[in-house]
Order: sequence, then C-alpha cells, then structure tokens
Amino acid sequence: MKDWDDIKINKRSTDKVFFESPLIQSISDKIDFLRDESKEILKEIDSTELKQQIDQFDIEKFGEDTINQIDDLIDELSQFKDKILDSEDIPDIVKESSNEFKANLNRDEIYVKKARKKLARLNANDKLLDKYDASFRIIELCDKAIDLNYRNADAYYLKGIALINLGKYHEAVKQLIKSLALDGDNIDARLNAGKAYRLNREFDNAIDAYGSVLKRDENSFEAFKGKAVTYYDWGKYGKADECFKKANSIETLDEKSKEIWDICLNEL
Repeated sequence: MKDWDDIKINKRSTDKVFFESPLIQSISDKIDFLRDESKEILKEIDSTELKQQIDQFDIEKFGEDTINQIDDLIDELSQFKDKILDSEDIPDIVKESSNEFKANLNRDEIYVKKARKKLARLNANDKLLDKYDASFRIIELCDKAIDLNYRNADAYYLKGIALINLGKYHEAVKQLIKSLALDGDNIDARLNAGKAYRLNREFDNAIDAYGSVLKRDENSFEAFKGKAVTYYDWGKYGKADECFKKANSIETLDEKSKEIWDICLNEL
C-alpha cells in the first residue's frame, strides 16, 4: 500500500501549507484559489460600485471559469485515486476484480465522457501549454476506457485526436483505424485520419482517406477542403484549386483556406 508518511508537510513563514507531493500541492492550490475567488466575488457583489454597474458583471463567464476549476480539481483527485489503486503493492487479483466491477458499471463510458469534455474545452481555448497537458490526460483517460472495454470505438477515436495534437501522427492513424474497425460509419475518424496522414506528409494516404469520406457523402465540405489542403502541401496546385472550388460551392471557406487558395491561384 502507499506509504502515507511520504506525504510530508513543510510549514513556511506564511500561513500557507506546502506539500512535498506536486499532485497534492496542485490540489491544495486549486482549493485555495476557489476559496479566495469566492471571497473576492462576495466583496465585489457587496460593493456599492458593483451594485451600480451590475449589468457589466459577466456572471456567465465567472460561472464557466469556476465550473472548469472545479472540474479540474475533481479530475486531479481522480488521478490521485487511480495512482493509489494502480500501485504495484496492490495484488493483481484485487486490480482485476476492480476492473471487472468498473466494466460492469460501464465505467469505460465515464472515462470517454471525461476525455470528450476535455477535448471540447481544449478546442474552445487552444493555449499551447493546455494543449499538451490536456492531450496527455485525454490519452490517459482513453487508455483506462480501453483497458476496461477494448471494443470502445470512441476511446480509440479520441485518443487518435489527442495524438494528432501531440504531433504523433503515425500512432494517431493506428488508433483511428482501430476506431473505424469497430465503427466504420464514423466520418470524423476518417477525416482526422486524412489530417494525420497529411501532417505526416503521406499525401497518397491522405487523399485516399478523404476519398473514403466522399464515397459516403459526395458533398462533404470537410473532405473537399481536406483534399485541397493536402494537394497544396503536395505542391499540386491545379488539383488543390479544383477541390477548393468544390468545397466553396458547398459552404463558404474560412479566411485561412481562402488565403491558401489564393496562393494556389498565384502558382498556376
């Protein structure tokens, strides 16, 4: 079992308590943040100035940030619990029975739900540090889901996207193919496989992946745009121009895609 004596407390000159364990320290810091933030908000609400300008107070933004802080805290507590349960000191028979119990409760879906939520937050706030930290956590959650249920297609799919974020394109394709082997109708998995192939400069494979989408949906905007960018990276500007035209006829291209299209036209 874990030696709880390892979690030592060092008293500093201030009233704040510091832990030697980085994980425990992180959890403690988040609790302190929530407590201090709540105090400040209560002070602001009670102030005459705020009461006069209450319409300028972004309640929705504050609520979202607070919920995200609580969500991160719960996730770190979950990681801490898992590290204890995964300890080498725990007999294998106990771990196996725990996994079987979790599987019976569809715990794999809980891990997938957490991974999907982290990915959504990552897409909404694409900071470099958050991107890497969140992607590693998504992979960890997906691996836990796969350990409980190796036929969970969504777990492989989400893990593939996280691997793309980390620049591990070859590994990402492997996970996306596993997802498609279980759920061949997942168009997004095919699109992301095309993206991973393109970023890995496997252009033939990328075009094939986007082509497999178009066989299922001949008017897929994302597939035509993906093919266009692939041909652009490949230096085949004429084919890129054709695909950009087709994509733009289905849906208006974003500004970045239009800039790439302009480059292609200049190269022709």
